[in-house]
Amino acid sequence: MAFTGKAFSTAVLNSTNYYRAQHQASALVWDTTLAQYAQAYAEKCIWEHSGGPYGENLASGYDSPAPAIDAWAREEKEYNYAKAKFSESTGHYTQLVWRNTTTVGCGAKQCSNAASNGVNGWYVVCEYTPRGNVEGQFREEVRKVGVGKDGKPGFGAASEPRSAGKWLGALVAVYVLLAVCV
Repeated sequence: MAFTGKAFSTAVLNSTNYYRAQHQASALVWDTTLAQYAQAYAEKCIWEHSGGPYGENLASGYDSPAPAIDAWAREEKEYNYAKAKFSESTGHYTQLVWRNTTTVGCGAKQCSNAASNGVNGWYVVCEYTPRGNVEGQFREEVRKVGVGKDGKPGFGAASEPRSAGKWLGALVAVYVLLAVCV
């Protein structure tokens, strides 16, 4: 898969929004300013955060953006919902599903940097705004799959058989619409 153009942004949005929907977070939209920033940083092939004004996730060694995003999402197994705070081992996950975030833009570069913090292979950099991982906001912004703000079952949970039919119908309608438009 190419790490550029519409295929890249579509893959990022599809994977990202799949996980966000499970956590009652709205779908992100692509932002070209964030994508340009991410691409400029990815070009450096340095494995460290940019320190820029956005939320940021980094990944390397994946053959497309979807497995990188899947790896960020797998950090959930280490996240402690009871403590609801930042952890180095779960920071990618919490940024990915941070409810207040509305936009994302990513860049990628095939790197060959032999420096001590250099990147080898595909390097994916994603920028998010508003940024996530804000201390004191984790309980509100990072929701467990299938649990709403009130602690009751939310989207993604089997709370009512009737609600699943509504979502399935909506997904089928979107699929048909996309099939017709493409």
